[in-house]
Amino acid sequence: MQSPTHPKEPPARDQTLLVLLAQTGDRTALEQLLRETYAPLRGYITRLAGAALADDILQETSLQIFRKLPLLREPAVFRPWTFRIASRIAFSHLKRARRWQPLDDAPPEHLATFNSSLGEPPDEAFLTLLDHVSPASRAVLLLRYQHDLSVEETAAILEIPIGTAKSRLHYGVTTLRKHLTSERKPA
Repeated sequence: MQSPTHPKEPPARDQTLLVLLAQTGDRTALEQLLRETYAPLRGYITRLAGAALADDILQETSLQIFRKLPLLREPAVFRPWTFRIASRIAFSHLKRARRWQPLDDAPPEHLATFNSSLGEPPDEAFLTLLDHVSPASRAVLLLRYQHDLSVEETAAILEIPIGTAKSRLHYGVTTLRKHLTSERKPA
């Protein structure tokens, strides 16, 4: 059984064909690929790095996709590959902007299992809450819940061990829970 695709995404087979065509120099295929990836990447980048940096990061990401597309060995992984490129560039911009807080500086938390069966895409309130977590955890939360990727896929995109992805996911969820709990308490 095939996994359901997001309504706005082309079927994986069509996207793989476009990648192969673009790798052979088909400009129309490349333009279509970039158009199809624009909205998901823009949403991810905006939530990860902020609206002020989003345009620069998206432009740099598109340029990297164009430059490195001929080197992509597995056309079927085009979508996660684009998120990996966007993540690297966004983290680089965040470090330069000195808004980056390494996960090592975050307070230690006890690892626990998190029930990931939300059943519906994250709403705007959830996305607004993401401003309260570190960029590292924010990237994991966005890829996991906004783009409906598994923890394993998320770890591969961010090029981190699965355990680190789980820790960042847990840290992000714990931070969000603490924030929500503190908002509910009367002052």
